[in-house]
Amino acid sequence: MREALLAEPTLATGVRPEVAPPLLAPLVSPPLSPAEAAGVDLILEGFLAHHGAPRQLSADADIGTRVLAGDYCYASGLVIVAGSGDLFVIRALGGLVAVSAGLVAEDRRDDLPHLWLGTMAAIAGPRGPEAEAAFDDALRALRAGDRTPLAALASGLHHAPDLKAVLA
Repeated sequence: MREALLAEPTLATGVRPEVAPPLLAPLVSPPLSPAEAAGVDLILEGFLAHHGAPRQLSADADIGTRVLAGDYCYASGLVIVAGSGDLFVIRALGGLVAVSAGLVAEDRRDDLPHLWLGTMAAIAGPRGPEAEAAFDDALRALRAGDRTPLAALASGLHHAPDLKAVLA
């Protein structure tokens, strides 16, 4: 993640000197390669630039710079992950970004950790029409106010980070 931010001259000056360790990449590698999985943490950084406290970018930047940085992180992360060629992963991450923004707009931040970890579990878990339909159903349930299906998906992750403070 840090290398991608440093490679963009507009953002490089706002990168913190300390390295933020990956939170989500270890959960999705495999099936994603380590480089592709790093794109997931870049997407998280984009969300945090828009809606929270970025982990690698300075939080002191003006709102315009943070929005630009967030958009860059989202787009760059999705491009990196797209290298996997896995359409379900790309669709799941696109949905994650959209639903996350909706939850923030609805003041439902408590649902964010379930959404993010449930999505990581869906990416790392079994594949096929049934698994993908179950994930889609879990997203629909979350939109309706029921986080139980996503929490159930997330419960299968080993060594999942506590995202409550990160996403608050």
